[in-house]
Amino acid sequence: MSAPWTWKRPSGDGKLRFEPGVLARANRGILYVDEVNLLDDHIVDALLDAAAMGVNTVEREGVSFTHPARFVLVGTMNPEEGELRPQLLDRFGLCVEVTGITDPGERVEVVKRLMAFEADPEAFMAAHAAEEKALGEKLAAARERVARVTVDDAELTAIARLSIALGVDGHRADLVMMRTAKALAALDDREVVIRDDLRRAAGLALPHRMRRKPFEAVGVDPEIVTSILGNAA
Repeated sequence: MSAPWTWKRPSGDGKLRFEPGVLARANRGILYVDEVNLLDDHIVDALLDAAAMGVNTVEREGVSFTHPARFVLVGTMNPEEGELRPQLLDRFGLCVEVTGITDPGERVEVVKRLMAFEADPEAFMAAHAAEEKALGEKLAAARERVARVTVDDAELTAIARLSIALGVDGHRADLVMMRTAKALAALDDREVVIRDDLRRAAGLALPHRMRRKPFEAVGVDPEIVTSILGNAA
């Protein structure tokens, strides 16, 4: 990832002018960072400031410039190559562990689909167009419905108790869990959050926020989750 800002000195008048960088171009969009744990410290600091304030301020060589920088941050990393700074890790609302497929049939299907796409990309996309359209319509309906989804006090209390039991720092985890549970309910065509939504949300919002030793695998103790959320919906 290059620097989140650049400076340009035109040959005409010789004056410094700000040229939008990564953070400016990502405003109101998605900022994807591969190997996010390997970023230089000064770039991590810029991301933290922008994520906290929603703006990016650049002060350099006597020039000060501020621009909006609200974006969805998506990052990938291999924990074996180095840990991510805790402050930045907490800014990621959800965390998903990606592993290789172990089912032989599914792996064969991956290869077949790749060969089909390489042989005729247009035909491949046409074959899956209906499925893609249905998924898009489902997501659009969920986005419209999520504002009407309610979370009662019992579920909010369960979220708080779970965060406390797992030793999660701060309150961002509670907010993320609540919003994720509402999104899951909306995606399932419901307007009320149930316990199953909380269980699924906990698996996405909590693992990377728990205190752990360096290079220790992330995860949520299923016994603690069951003791607080129970098994029934």
